[in-house]
Amino acid sequence: MVKKQNEGKMFEEDVEQSCKDQKLFYYRIKDTFIPPDLRTRVRVTKNKYDSFIYRKPNLFPIEFKSTKDKKFSFSESIIKQHQIDSLQEAVTYDGLIAGFIFNFRVEGNPTYFVHIDDFLKYKHIAENQIKEHTYKAKVNKASISLDICKEIGIEVSNAKKKVRYRYYINKLVDELIKRYGES
Repeated sequence: MVKKQNEGKMFEEDVEQSCKDQKLFYYRIKDTFIPPDLRTRVRVTKNKYDSFIYRKPNLFPIEFKSTKDKKFSFSESIIKQHQIDSLQEAVTYDGLIAGFIFNFRVEGNPTYFVHIDDFLKYKHIAENQIKEHTYKAKVNKASISLDICKEIGIEVSNAKKKVRYRYYINKLVDELIKRYGES
C-alpha cells in the first residue's frame, strides 16, 4: 500500500521547486522526528519557522500553512505561539521580511503571504473583539479567513502544471521588497 503524501508537505515542496526554477535561494529547515516512545524522555528544540527564501538584499523567514478549508484556526495546534514569536523577532532585524504563506486548497488554490505585523494586528482585533476596525471581511475571533488574507495579504500567484503547482515567488518577492523593504 502506497502512503499518500501530506498535502501541506506537497505545497512546501512545490514552493521549493518554484524557488529553484526561479533561481532563488531556498532553505527548508528539517523537522526532527522523535519516535513516540522517546518523546517524553528527549528534548528537541522547535523550529522557529519552516524555511528561508533569500534574494539580495533580503531574507524571508517563512512559516507555511495549508488547509482544505477557507480559514486557519488560531488554535495552538495549527498556528503555534513560538512560530508567531519567532517571526515577530525576525522582523526586528534589518533586511528580514517575515510572515506566513497561507495556502487554501479550495477552488483556484488561493495562496497569500501575510506579514507577521499584519497577522498580529488582525489577531489582536479578532481575539479582543474590537468593534472599530477597517476590515471589510468578517472578523472571526478564533481564526484568519481566506477573505481576510485577500484583504491584508499579498497574493502568491500560481499555476497548476499537470498535477503539481508552481508559485511565482519572484513576483511575490518583488512585491514584498516594494512594500516592506527599506526605502
